[in-house]
Amino acid sequence: MQENLARSLARGMAIKNGKVLGQEEMQALIDNLFACSVPYLSPSGKETIITITADELEKRFSQQK
Repeated sequence: MQENLARSLARGMAIKNGKVLGQEEMQALIDNLFACSVPYLSPSGKETIITITADELEKRFSQQK
């Protein structure tokens, strides 16, 4: 029950899509993210960071031509 409440609060306090952030706000978000005990997962269990190799980027962008 506490976990669901924490998840709900996190979603409610999240930055909304389309909000423009300043450099300091962006840096604070990154710093806070990596200060978390589990920085690679969102409260809902989704990945917050993914790794994309240079080869994968090349494949993705070369297909758009």
